[in-house]
Amino acid sequence: MPLPSLDLNLKGTHVLITGGAGLIGRIVVDHFIAAGAYVSSLDISYSSGTNPVPNKACTAIHCDVSSEESIRQAFEAATNAHGPIEVCIALASLDLSVLQHAPLADASLSQLKRVLDVNVAGTWLTAREWLRGLRRAKQDGKVLNNVNLIIIGSESGHFGERLATDYSLTKSAVQGGLLMSLRAEVVREWDGARVNAVAPGAVETERWHQECKENPEQYYLEAQATTALGKPIPCEAVAKAILFLASNNFSSHIHGHVINVDGGKQGKVVWTKEEVHHSS
Repeated sequence: MPLPSLDLNLKGTHVLITGGAGLIGRIVVDHFIAAGAYVSSLDISYSSGTNPVPNKACTAIHCDVSSEESIRQAFEAATNAHGPIEVCIALASLDLSVLQHAPLADASLSQLKRVLDVNVAGTWLTAREWLRGLRRAKQDGKVLNNVNLIIIGSESGHFGERLATDYSLTKSAVQGGLLMSLRAEVVREWDGARVNAVAPGAVETERWHQECKENPEQYYLEAQATTALGKPIPCEAVAKAILFLASNNFSSHIHGHVINVDGGKQGKVVWTKEEVHHSS
């Protein structure tokens, strides 16, 4: 009896990644290229249109995920470059490091609307355009592999985020209601299509280290106090979880689930020692 294949079987698969130029996104792009996939990396930081990159397997495309027309054009450019999009990774979002933090009583409505536009509407538009592409591929009789959508959520979507309610509610929306709705929808557009979410904890990016220098307590509060493994999450761990979900050979019957890549996160610190001392 032959041994089972432990190949990801992603070679030649067209993978589209929104937020592909970000601190986590660029690591995800590199991992898919290493797996032999064709990659369309979408990001608002790229100049208009498509952009040359060193690796011929990757096409960089300008995209503002909060814009319906920008999403449509970017997906069209990606399809022209590498064919129908099989794996779609909705990673682009405004994260905690770029938002103004404030108690809800002092929070900005304009920031909330912007976060909703990017994190919720942007993910919704990304999912819709991917499904429309699958519908066209079916009509054209295309044969596709590894057909699935991976939504990037956050530990904040589970535990909330004091001083950043706008961020946490958007992550809850995409890894909750949107994921559960798509679980029943995607299979109606393409037989065997899957959708899952990855919810990282505090990810060890360059920006994370800079934030920890500015706020020495952050490392303990976010990566140790309520985390079993006691350390931040390497970008590579997030990327490999995404590759696992993208591969039908490894995750063919994981559908409609949130995979927590958070080191065993148990929750959030509610009161610091200083706050408890002050209140007493």
